[in-house]
Amino acid sequence: MGTTSQEIFEKISNLADKYSDSLKKVMEARMTEMESDDNSHYLLYKVLGITDAEGKLIDEYQNKGRFLYKYAGSFLEEATILCFEEKFSNAVKKYVFLINLDLVPQLLRLIVLLVMMHTK
Repeated sequence: MGTTSQEIFEKISNLADKYSDSLKKVMEARMTEMESDDNSHYLLYKVLGITDAEGKLIDEYQNKGRFLYKYAGSFLEEATILCFEEKFSNAVKKYVFLINLDLVPQLLRLIVLLVMMHTK
């Protein structure tokens, strides 16, 4: 018998708690770390009319936003996988790798080199 909607809800809720706790920890650690960061870029902010206080807030929110989007994306991916695994329990997990097309010639040279080394 499959998992009930309530059980899926609980799994996703637990997952959200896990990601929320982790996010808070990395944000707090980064905010502490930022206290000893080099703030020489505040001079540029000042030239552009941004006060030190505003610059500090900008830096804090930029750093928090970076972590937030990373953790939000990972949470959504994991929650989606939970739902798909429940709905399609016999399915096989597949990964899609995106390749930067600018790197294709370099990757091909590397593959040829590896093949040549392997066949010697």
